[in-house]
Amino acid sequence: MRVLIVEDEYALADVLKATLEHENYTVDIASDGEDGLEQGLTGIYDIILLDVMLPKMNGFSVLEKLRKEKITSHVVMLTAKSELDDKVKGLDCGADDYMTKPFQTRELLARLRAVSRRKGELSDDRVLRFADIELDTKSMELTNAKTGASIKLGAKEFQLLEYLLRNSSQILTREQIAEKIWGFDSDAEYNNVEVYISFLRKKINFIGAACRIKAVRGVGYIMEEAS
Repeated sequence: MRVLIVEDEYALADVLKATLEHENYTVDIASDGEDGLEQGLTGIYDIILLDVMLPKMNGFSVLEKLRKEKITSHVVMLTAKSELDDKVKGLDCGADDYMTKPFQTRELLARLRAVSRRKGELSDDRVLRFADIELDTKSMELTNAKTGASIKLGAKEFQLLEYLLRNSSQILTREQIAEKIWGFDSDAEYNNVEVYISFLRKKINFIGAACRIKAVRGVGYIMEEAS
């Protein structure tokens, strides 16, 4: 899952980034409201951690503009304020949750899992399933549930397969995949997508899974069960 942290306290942003990356999230940082809005409008983020008190544009304004543009990313507001009015305003603007600083990272991780489940993105807190495969989002291990055969995925392989599994009912374009996995401003070329699709196919074949990543000519890729 891809997370955007919009936070002007650099030390806190770096700590949050390290914590989330340790949990296998892909993380970007914006240090002011205008940058956060620009990145958020790309629509590539599953979750946005949005501070309220930001330079250039406050978090409430950022959130209102994101929702006005129909951006559906989950938003968790972060603030040093604990007044009820601020919490109500954030939720009314379209936030999914609200956390008051300081907070424990365990609670933050639990809340991220909770808002993800609201969209039906996770079959449980840890394992994604499709056909006969199981992807452990903590260990990044891919397993054939029928035979027990398993293999470890690299970071980009894991992020790509996770994205495909979470969107198994739709075709994902090369552009969508490149932006989601390598970032909107990444210099990664689209042939990176083909390279990592090839890596994943080999690993799926290695464990003897009854599914495949199908290429849809001129469009992109989709997960499907083997016939």
